[in-house]
Order: sequence, then structure tokens, then C-alpha cells
Amino acid sequence: MNRLIINIFLAYLISINFGCRPEKGYTFYKSVSNDGLGVNPVIFKVPKKIINSSKKNIFLRLRNNNNYPYSNIFLLASLRSGEDKIYDDTLEYAMASPDGKWLGSGFNEIKESKLWWLGGVILSNQEPLTIEVSHAVRNNGEEKGVSKLKGIISLGISIEDE
Repeated sequence: MNRLIINIFLAYLISINFGCRPEKGYTFYKSVSNDGLGVNPVIFKVPKKIINSSKKNIFLRLRNNNNYPYSNIFLLASLRSGEDKIYDDTLEYAMASPDGKWLGSGFNEIKESKLWWLGGVILSNQEPLTIEVSHAVRNNGEEKGVSKLKGIISLGISIEDE
């Protein structure tokens, strides 16, 4: 009986060690107001410790809950060095499958999506280096965009070695 308990305990430790490895690189999230994600950009400062001559992949990360009313999302993303825009994109990502199930990982009400943005980028040593992300969602047939996007609970970035 003791041998069985020891084996189960060892299997548990091994599964934790190999199953929950942190991703390499830098990941940072900012929480969103309970009112929803506004149109003003969320600004992420890129830390000096990850700026080097190696190529990086940059991902946008979203955490949403069941209050998110759309099947997709439009994001505006910019990589800036001081006042200069290095990259500036309008992006569209699917948030739900055609049958209405949320995409992304997680369980229960909250889903996390890791969204590809840029690949093979060499980050400039110029400072400050920032990433700005905002949404550009609007309802069908309406010219004016949604001022507060409900259901997005946090927004983040990941910068990983290629």
C-alpha cells in the first residue's frame, strides 16, 4: 500500500514538472475595467531584459468570458520606438467557432486566446519600446465603433524567441 502511494505521488510530481512548464520569453497581462475594453490603447512597455539581437515572435493575448457578444474581434496593434511606429496593424481574429463554441484554452467561463501578430522581429535597442493595443469593433451596419467592449477581462502580450 505504501509503495502504491509513493508511486502515485512520484507520478504526480513528474506530471507537474513536465505538464506545467512556463513558456519561454516574456508574457504580461493588464486587466480590463468591468465596464469593458475601451477604445483607448492599452500600452505595454517592452522590458530591456528581452531586447537583444535574436529574432522574436510577438503574440497578443486575450482573456474573455461569456459576456463577449461577438464571434470575432478587430484589434489595432502598434510597436513603437519612442514616437516612431515600427509596425502598425489592423487585425481580425476569430473568437468562436461556427457552432458558437469559444476558441482558446481554458475551462468554465474564461477562455484565453494566444493570437499571432508578428514573427521574426528584431527589437530595436532604442527606448522606450512599447506595444499599444486597442479594439476596433463595431456593430453591423453602424459607422461608429463600440465604445466599451464587454466580455474581455484582460489583454496581454507575449514576446518569445523565434
